[in-house]
Amino acid sequence: MSALLIIFLVVVFFFLFKFTAAFTAIVAIVAGTTIITTLVCVWQGTAYSLKASGYKPNRSEQTYRQVDAGLKQIVGDLQEIRSQLEETELHLQNLEYLKYARQDRNGEK
Repeated sequence: MSALLIIFLVVVFFFLFKFTAAFTAIVAIVAGTTIITTLVCVWQGTAYSLKASGYKPNRSEQTYRQVDAGLKQIVGDLQEIRSQLEETELHLQNLEYLKYARQDRNGEK
């Protein structure tokens, strides 16, 4: 009698374990499918929303290139202005020298 009881308990535990494993697998499949479906919906919704609002993925890179080109143009212009100022500086020094030279001559007379 006790052997039959042990066999019965082993069979019950086997089926209980089997159904628990099957139930766990089904829950994992349903949860995984739900999570993947939710993530795909959020991704597609975000992509559609960004596209509808006028977002372009390369716009920031394009703006960066425009700003960079503008800064390079400004640097070039500033270098040109600096060279013109250096040329003007020489002329101003000559004029200043002539001004003081005339004052000295007028003062000596």
